[in-house]
Amino acid sequence: MLRILTGAIVVAIIAGLIGWQWSIKQRAATALQQQQISDLQHQLSRVQQDNSDLRAKLATVQEEEDRLAAENNALNEAIAKSRVTGKAAEMPALPYPPK
Repeated sequence: MLRILTGAIVVAIIAGLIGWQWSIKQRAATALQQQQISDLQHQLSRVQQDNSDLRAKLATVQEEEDRLAAENNALNEAIAKSRVTGKAAEMPALPYPPK
């Protein structure tokens, strides 16, 4: 009977140690996952900020492109009129320096 009780105690101690080590590994894995989640959230916020900055810059570039296209059309019309009439057409005022 003493052997069985001693064996049961030894098995219980071994199982406790294994469980304790397993819980330590689980805590470490959880901490690592939380750190990775935190890093990814930081990266996401940085990328979203970069995205909004780039969208603002793209909007500025597109506005400038639209303005330049309108000026180009005005100049092409003036050139076409001067070719048809044979007289130099009045050139539209161009901003200098370009924006």
